[in-house]
Amino acid sequence: MQQGKEGEYWDFKQEWHKRIQDLLKDIICFANTVHDKKCYIIFGIADNLKIVGMTEPRKKQADIIDALSNLHFAGDVSPKISVETVMISGVELDVLIIDNVERTPVYLNRDYGNMKRGCIYARVQDRNTSNNGNADMEIIENLWRKRMGLIKPPYEYIIDRLKNREEWSDYDGDFYNVYKPEYRIHSYQDDEQDTLVAEFYAYTQINTSVSYSCIDIIANNTVLDTYQIVHLDGGRLHVPVPEWGFIGKKEGYNGRYSYKFYLSDSPRYELLKFMYSHEKQEQKIAYDYFMRVVLLFESEAEKNEFKKYISSNLNQLKSLISMDTKVYDTSDLRGTEKRVVQERLKIGAALNKILLQWRKLNKTL
Repeated sequence: MQQGKEGEYWDFKQEWHKRIQDLLKDIICFANTVHDKKCYIIFGIADNLKIVGMTEPRKKQADIIDALSNLHFAGDVSPKISVETVMISGVELDVLIIDNVERTPVYLNRDYGNMKRGCIYARVQDRNTSNNGNADMEIIENLWRKRMGLIKPPYEYIIDRLKNREEWSDYDGDFYNVYKPEYRIHSYQDDEQDTLVAEFYAYTQINTSVSYSCIDIIANNTVLDTYQIVHLDGGRLHVPVPEWGFIGKKEGYNGRYSYKFYLSDSPRYELLKFMYSHEKQEQKIAYDYFMRVVLLFESEAEKNEFKKYISSNLNQLKSLISMDTKVYDTSDLRGTEKRVVQERLKIGAALNKILLQWRKLNKTL
């Protein structure tokens, strides 16, 4: 809305489609995009982009999913959707979310409504393919290239394929992609890692001992990126070391309040999800303790907005820190090191509480 126009990822409509055929066609067009992001149709927005809400009957998620299931998709590749309702300026808006489809193009093998079997309907910039047409040949070629993993450069491809754990085979402590064996994840010990000490989040664990290693992301024997890995709770949990964040100003420091975080849309967090198994109970317990004091932002934009909010509400943060009476086992620490670790544990816990409240508040605005 801030851009003042529709785009390749989003569309605005004042009301839900009157005909289900038109809605399903829009969904298919958004499924056929070369990018790998979710797409959104936002209902309750007038043509002049004014937020007006809706007066006509609204569609239910279950009805849309049922309608999609009755279509005959080639290769049984169909779009996945969800519907959410959000409040903006006191007005309810419906948001239809179309998940990214890897196995493009999505098309029908039977006619439906004005859509013809075998025709590929796509979204390009802010335009959908017309009912009686077909997407341009260049778009169709790129949709097939997306299916075969030929659109993305090697690093992006590797990070994206980490979402599919079954595509990776373990060999001698390393992992390689079974479809592209030249893409590897190499784990190794570095002498420099032996001199590192435990960071504050290690003291959330039952076993506070830690060790470190490195992981290289490799394509065709070229190292594309390297991540430092921390092994927590005596080696039960292995995660990429989270990034530092800072709030406020303090002489000689990056910030008065230091914290650690991940971005859920980052390669670092994709690697964490690849390494972490919630099905292993001991690992899940260690992970839950860890994330009590480490923040998880949806994006860089959310992190920046939250940082602005905290910077304007430092008293709220100070109050939560002062009220935190939780005791962590830091008996192996002394003096300033002990004080700093205890303070950062409280900062992380307090920021997580405020982040949860801040998100709820934003959803109702």
